[in-house]
Amino acid sequence: RPPAPPAASEASGGVPLHALLEGLPDAFFTLDAAWRFTYVSPRMVELLDGAAGPGDDVRRACPGLLELRHHLLFEKPATQQAAARFEHEWPDRELCFDVRARAVPGGLLVHCRDITGEHRVREELRRASEVFRAIHEGTTDAVYTKDLEGRYQLINNAGARAVGYEVAQMVGRTDLELFAPEVARVNAANDREVLAFGRTVTYEDGQPGVEGPRVWLSTKGVLRDADGKVVGLFGISRDITQRKWAEEEARRHSEFQEQLMGIVSHDIRSPLGAIMNWSRVMAESGTAEDARRTSQRIATAAVRIERLTRLLLDFTRTRLMGGVAIEPRPVDLKDLVERVAHEFRVAYPERVIEVEHKGNTQGMWDPDRLGQVASNLLENALKFGPADTPVKLVARVARANKLVLEVQNGGRPIPAHLLPHLFEPFRSGPQTTRTLKMSYGLGLYIVREIVQAHGGAIEVSSTEEEGTTFMVTLPRRSLPARPPGQIPPRVPRSEPK
Repeated sequence: RPPAPPAASEASGGVPLHALLEGLPDAFFTLDAAWRFTYVSPRMVELLDGAAGPGDDVRRACPGLLELRHHLLFEKPATQQAAARFEHEWPDRELCFDVRARAVPGGLLVHCRDITGEHRVREELRRASEVFRAIHEGTTDAVYTKDLEGRYQLINNAGARAVGYEVAQMVGRTDLELFAPEVARVNAANDREVLAFGRTVTYEDGQPGVEGPRVWLSTKGVLRDADGKVVGLFGISRDITQRKWAEEEARRHSEFQEQLMGIVSHDIRSPLGAIMNWSRVMAESGTAEDARRTSQRIATAAVRIERLTRLLLDFTRTRLMGGVAIEPRPVDLKDLVERVAHEFRVAYPERVIEVEHKGNTQGMWDPDRLGQVASNLLENALKFGPADTPVKLVARVARANKLVLEVQNGGRPIPAHLLPHLFEPFRSGPQTTRTLKMSYGLGLYIVREIVQAHGGAIEVSSTEEEGTTFMVTLPRRSLPARPPGQIPPRVPRSEPK
């Protein structure tokens, strides 16, 4: 056993000092001014494993001990060293020491306290922190914490970017300072619920985002300290806008299939049945006049089928292809409306159809599709307008590069609650009168799609005094249709919460 340190034979209570030192779990040793060991504690002897002892020069016997040369100057006497403190992991052993070196009379004292347990805890915390940081910054979800006053304490880059901020701009601020009042009120209400009941809640929430209104699936819960006291809350929000769009699209597709089956089973079956019945009547009819009337009824039923089939085909194309394909070529809007008016004067000889045109009405459009627009609008005007009131078609120049097609009719105005939905398919539903049984809203929907394919817009005004006017505004030159199969991104309709 090494001798006790010089000049340290008795403790104040009469117990040998070296006995006290050797009873400690720490490892330590002393060096003289020439860097020779003067005392080595039992724990240090164990760690050195016989590599050095009293009288050995630490610089030669074990120069790598505790990496002392990185913290002390071996070129100077040990008594002239400045105090040093550092951590050292013992080689080949899972040990870590808090090392303290300080000059004492005649030499240097080096004290090594075992902090392996503390070190392991710190390492586990560091690794956990790194994992958390990787998840925190790697996820596309918004992850954040707030204190009890609602100030953001932590938020990841994804969360800050989603609402148009940098992380530094959000930390330390509240929702009321960052967002519009209505958004801040919703967030604050959810926070209060979480803090009041102390439980985790999950909910969907529609709020603004950098790329437009978004739908978030949010989870919020309380944060507690080591004593269980609530000190704030955490939140994780996932952008589920795309998923909601897909769900809405699936719902609309399902509705479309149901509506399509209803139309096919009812409105196509009805005229087909009429054709079959009148065909039998025609075969049994005795006079030429009976045959003529029966033939006209069959033709009328066939026209109903043809018109509905055309509308359904156009509707299906717009849903599958993302719009109507057009083939623009030189057209005079004046000639187009004159032709459409003539066709309807023949079909409705008892009605008055007036045509007006002003200015240079030539342009580049798809004449077949634009004729479909004029025909659908004129047919609606004749059906819904009073029989004793004329229907007017107007083709005129609005501005140098814009033209307008108007269709006007008198009669009762369209109810105000229907106007916002007038161009949506299947909104009006089947009518009760025989003349309007085909009114599923497909005609106006197709009209809007054709107009938009030309780069134009359609508006409607309807009042008791002026009647109803559909106004189509077109650019003088429309662009060709996009390549077949190129489906544009569908822009969702977002409704505020």
